[in-house]
Amino acid sequence: MKKIFFLLLSFMVFSSGKAQQFDTTAYKAAYKVHFEKTAFGDSLTTDTKIAGLSTAWAEAKYNFANFDLIPAVNWDSIYNAYIPKVIDSRDRKEYYTLLKEFYTHLNDGHSLIVPPKELWNEFMASLPIRAQLIEDRVVITGLQSNKPEYELLQPRSIINKINGIPAKEYAEKYVAPYVSASTAHDLTARLYSYFLTHGSLKEPLVLEMETPKGKKITHSFIRESRDQLFPASSGFSYKPINNSTGLLTINTFNDSDVVKFYDSLFQTPLPRNLIIDIRNNGGGNGNNGFELIGYLTSEGFPMSMQVMRRYKPVQRAWGGEPDVLEVGNYTWKPYKTPVFTGNVVVLAGPDTYSAAEDFLSAFKNLKRGTVVGQATGGSTGQPLMFQLPFGGLGIVCAKRDVLPDGTEFVGVGISPDIEVKPTLKAFLSGKDEAFEAALKMLR
Repeated sequence: MKKIFFLLLSFMVFSSGKAQQFDTTAYKAAYKVHFEKTAFGDSLTTDTKIAGLSTAWAEAKYNFANFDLIPAVNWDSIYNAYIPKVIDSRDRKEYYTLLKEFYTHLNDGHSLIVPPKELWNEFMASLPIRAQLIEDRVVITGLQSNKPEYELLQPRSIINKINGIPAKEYAEKYVAPYVSASTAHDLTARLYSYFLTHGSLKEPLVLEMETPKGKKITHSFIRESRDQLFPASSGFSYKPINNSTGLLTINTFNDSDVVKFYDSLFQTPLPRNLIIDIRNNGGGNGNNGFELIGYLTSEGFPMSMQVMRRYKPVQRAWGGEPDVLEVGNYTWKPYKTPVFTGNVVVLAGPDTYSAAEDFLSAFKNLKRGTVVGQATGGSTGQPLMFQLPFGGLGIVCAKRDVLPDGTEFVGVGISPDIEVKPTLKAFLSGKDEAFEAALKMLR
């Protein structure tokens, strides 16, 4: 009898009160906390291994923007195949090697796995060089150190072998399987520009090289620790070439100071021709590229078309399509003066990437000038970052970009108006063929 009375009293209390209203703010807050939670342990247990792999799989399954570009990839099947592999991993290095390899199946340069910092000296120590594959020969294009132990790594030197293995074979066998890329030429560019010498700080690299003067040398080099995924760019600069032409080199859109640089540069008298070199621009903030175009035109110009997935689970319950696409078209309105009205040529190539491709997308659509060089990397979008065990980081591309006229360039690249591929003979002699083609065209 007492129990029945209590239930009756409870019913009277709740029924006599006001109905609780749905709180949208609380609902959103609950899901924000839900998505930001991490529940990984500190030990490399079987549970932790599977939890990390499952997180990487799920973030891509529900957020990746480019599954239509890889129709042959069955993401769920690949996930299932990696479960026993990660379970058998013996240590954190082997575990993260597998996660990196797992994400290369997405064929996307903006979707990758970054190991925790405690492992960076195992994965990311490298020699302070950039290289390029020209006519199947690996050539050093830049040395980013003045330390005496690296003075033999001179630009225009050819690397014939690495640890006794032909350099191209070494790159394809030991480096490529763990590098995320969007196109074949993107993979080649990233292999030699950034990842060729990545590895353990404890393991030296023996290089067999041919110097610019033709001398053959064999030398063992110790890698350097790195504090970032990619080598630092050399910023931005301007220099006059002759009385009629100036060269503006922008190697990054990631530095907000580049806008101040534009503001200063375009207030000074410039020659009638301007060459803009973004061949080594790996991206950054797209707005910093649009600010530059804003000095080349006074008219509003369309930016890349943006395509975004929105997953609606109730549609799946109703038997419909759970993915809803949002397509955005946005216009940038220039607001700075004076506007440069002279001739413009842009130099681009496979290392032109991400926000630099957003810049080129708008520039080409505007028909403001000519693009000379090679196709760009073909990878841009909005990276979504998420936590993985032990402080590792997962990145998945959550937004697709398309040229303003609807043409695809992710997974393809943006083609130049005039293609110029480097030749080994010209490069070794110190010639920059794309730059000389731009000068010739302007003359």
